Amino acid sequence: MRSRLPRLLIVAVLAAIVWQGPAAAQEIEYQLGIRWSVNGLASSLDMQDIMLDFKGVPSEQNTMLPVTQYVRNGRNAIQFYAWPVPSTEPFDIQHEIRLSMEYWRPGQNPNTDASTAFEVVMRPGVEDAKPEIVSRDLVAPVQPREGEIRWDKDYFKLTIPLNNRQPMPTWCWEEGEVLRDNEATRDSLTQAYRRLHRLFAAGDNDALLAAASTRTKELAQATGTPEAYVRNRFSYTMFFDNPDVYQLDDFPEEPMTLNLAADNRVAWLTTQGVSVPLVFSHVGTEHGASFIRPYFIRRDGLWEICR
Repeated sequence: MRSRLPRLLIVAVLAAIVWQGPAAAQEIEYQLGIRWSVNGLASSLDMQDIMLDFKGVPSEQNTMLPVTQYVRNGRNAIQFYAWPVPSTEPFDIQHEIRLSMEYWRPGQNPNTDASTAFEVVMRPGVEDAKPEIVSRDLVAPVQPREGEIRWDKDYFKLTIPLNNRQPMPTWCWEEGEVLRDNEATRDSLTQAYRRLHRLFAAGDNDALLAAASTRTKELAQATGTPEAYVRNRFSYTMFFDNPDVYQLDDFPEEPMTLNLAADNRVAWLTTQGVSVPLVFSHVGTEHGASFIRPYFIRRDGLWEICR
């Protein structure tokens, strides 16, 4: 199983927002989310191979995450990983993965007003089990590609391809240059990370938010939320205002691993030790830390924070 990273601070912020307000630019008729539950398994959620959530300990929680800004026109794919802890242990017969696509209109509360487009269930502890679509709304804007849903028992990976039938904006992660998986790309991206690390070290919240203006603009568009509100939710002042609690780790000196997703248009770096290059350790705790992971594209030869 490939290495998975701790849940990002940025994901927690996204999940906490109730999306409301007038849509910007292109109107999005329905907003979209993924809901999942695993009974006693660790899990990780990707879309277009971009990691959106990670829980490295067994969970019983039913979770829903808005994903409109990760959905494109036409074909999309969810990659969901679920495994026992420790991963060398076999699945129990009662283990169940339950994942659904949800949709709701802008201004509705996704926690109470969302409808289920389709739901897939996988029982990995049952011999010869296969993923099963247990419900389906044929008028929903997203539909499963039924014959392509797969469970990979070697990688604990459930892949759910789907079609999106509603018009969508073209997101930044679709527009980046196609990147090569090589040292030159890694070293160039490392310099972009070093710049961010210097801004965190300087406590320059305004510069950090300016660097992520594309992310702010597109998230506001996806959710029908004013840009000023989104920008405020992504503020890093919590770290800068509490230096006795949050301490920025040194930037890793060893070469890092380049990760590519979304047809090799999205990139980020990971390390073997702290897992991500940008980390705030929680003073006074043994393992507490906040992990900052931006996703980059390269456009016109320059690195740009996309997500």
